[in-house]
Amino acid sequence: MGTVAGGRRTVRGAETGLLGVRPRLHDPAWEPVWSAFEETGPIMSWHVFVFLPAPGEAPEVGKAASVFTTTKWFVSQFLDPFVDLFAWGILERHPKLRIVMAESGAGWLPWVVQELDHRHWRLWETKTFWQDKGIDLYKTKPSDLFKRQIYVTFQEDYVAMRLLEFFGEDKLLWASDYPHPDSIWPRSHEIVARQMAQLSEQQRYKITRGNAAALYGLNVDEPAAASR
Repeated sequence: MGTVAGGRRTVRGAETGLLGVRPRLHDPAWEPVWSAFEETGPIMSWHVFVFLPAPGEAPEVGKAASVFTTTKWFVSQFLDPFVDLFAWGILERHPKLRIVMAESGAGWLPWVVQELDHRHWRLWETKTFWQDKGIDLYKTKPSDLFKRQIYVTFQEDYVAMRLLEFFGEDKLLWASDYPHPDSIWPRSHEIVARQMAQLSEQQRYKITRGNAAALYGLNVDEPAAASR
């Protein structure tokens, strides 16, 4: 589904979650997709979709426990395709591809990227063994690829706010998730103020509106005008 924003085309990814998509991202069938996004400039957006398990497969269905177990579905649907972006050299081969991970939360990502960096180091530490197994696809550290090409949205994420140095203040996008029932609206201003209290005005501006405006080519007020 495509839309036009500020003269740039944006494309929203299927909300079924790539965890359930076949073929997997390593399949060559995806290459024309990555190339098309990279060559024409739209921004790829992945959005979570919590699949309901079949009756009898999940004891929490219909119980209060489901409120908690939803957490693992949110993370798992992003984790599988997220790691595949690095494992199969997709970001390395397509440096102009930009991806927004929508409604994924952000605080869980630093450890994953840190672990990917560790695996990358292990790969090159034993490069003689991997020399004929495709090692040349992995010249860039995963953390550098992440900072270059991945944007992440969140609603209320105190962990992410404490790890801003990891993400960089240009790649986090705040969202209220309005009008969904699990959104933080109508307490948006209160929650933004509380979780971003330690940030500068410029950082708050970037995360709540400036970064999204820059990414999608929108014209918005500068921080001083916005505060008035």
